[in-house]
Amino acid sequence: MKRLLVGALAIAMSTPSLARAQETSACEARVHVLAGTLDRDARRAHVWYWAWMTAGLALIGGQATLAAVTTGNTQKDFIAGAATSVFIPSVLLLQPPAVLADAPLLDARIDATTVDGRLGDPCIVLPRARELLLRDAHDQAFATGWFAHAFVIGGNIAVGLLLGLAFKDWSGAAKQAIGGSAVGELQILTLPTGALTARGLGLAGTF
Repeated sequence: MKRLLVGALAIAMSTPSLARAQETSACEARVHVLAGTLDRDARRAHVWYWAWMTAGLALIGGQATLAAVTTGNTQKDFIAGAATSVFIPSVLLLQPPAVLADAPLLDARIDATTVDGRLGDPCIVLPRARELLLRDAHDQAFATGWFAHAFVIGGNIAVGLLLGLAFKDWSGAAKQAIGGSAVGELQILTLPTGALTARGLGLAGTF
């Protein structure tokens, strides 16, 4: 009887410790899932960022050069194209994808608290990982939302109308409205949205 009581007491005392160990292990696994999601997203965003930075600078330089060696409406078309192309690198410089900073931030937190391959405070890191994922998802939702599309299309139509109304260059106006909008839309549609997808799948809440 005494042995049964001792065994029952030992089991009762070990249950909270076992539960805490399981919770810690679950938190660590979830932190690594979120960190991996942000890391993949950041790598893709880095490629996207520099590809569009290069494209934007090439469009500015190329059209400015052509404007310098042409005249008339053709010159005005290239001037307008170069001017609107300035928005590509400008937006990238002023508002780069948030995940480019957030992914290294989370990795640094994990590295600083990892000892012998084990994360020291996973259940404390987990809320921060969720917060960063949600912040990046919000940033991506804004960058690909209706406002971004309206700004790109509306801005290029406005420049096109300027060419048409002020200079009677309706051919150039059409090129600017359609071509400029197409380039802007392509930039928006190619933005990596891994954090936004993860939020949609419920990772920020489930994990």
